[in-house]
Amino acid sequence: MNAFGKFLVAGLLVGGVSVPAFAQISDSETTTSTVRIIQGIALTKVNNLAFGTVVRPSTGTNTVTISTTSDTPALTGGGDAVLLSSGTKTRASYTAAGEGNQSVSITVPASVTMTGSVSGSIVVTLTPEATSDTLSGALGSTGGFSGDGTLYVGGAFSVSSSTASGDYSGSFSTTLAYN
Repeated sequence: MNAFGKFLVAGLLVGGVSVPAFAQISDSETTTSTVRIIQGIALTKVNNLAFGTVVRPSTGTNTVTISTTSDTPALTGGGDAVLLSSGTKTRASYTAAGEGNQSVSITVPASVTMTGSVSGSIVVTLTPEATSDTLSGALGSTGGFSGDGTLYVGGAFSVSSSTASGDYSGSFSTTLAYN
């Protein structure tokens, strides 16, 4: 071996032999697949929203309200309207059946328009007791609304001396959905 060859071999031995590095060409990772299966959900109306019979004021305006906490309507405002004892008076109420311990959303429109049987209309502002809830019970069981098991919807409307006589009626949808 000539001097150059010896020098080259000595340099490689002292400096180490460099081996080209190769990129990793495959890898794997374990992934877990999961799902939660729950039963369907059902909303059942128990009572309609009913304000009873109101004698319109001779002057001024009154607001008739049924709250979410009572079936008894209340009058406020500067008119002299009267609530009669006749007629059905109830807040709207609903029960639910669905998977226990599941979060749900409750959707009620902001208002409903009731149309008079003779003429006119009345806009009722709707007030749900809640817009979300967690159904009672545990996963694997049927649960209902928390508390007393019932969802209530109340409402309020104005009545004045110019409100037309007649029976007023309107419909609205209440929706219950899993989150």
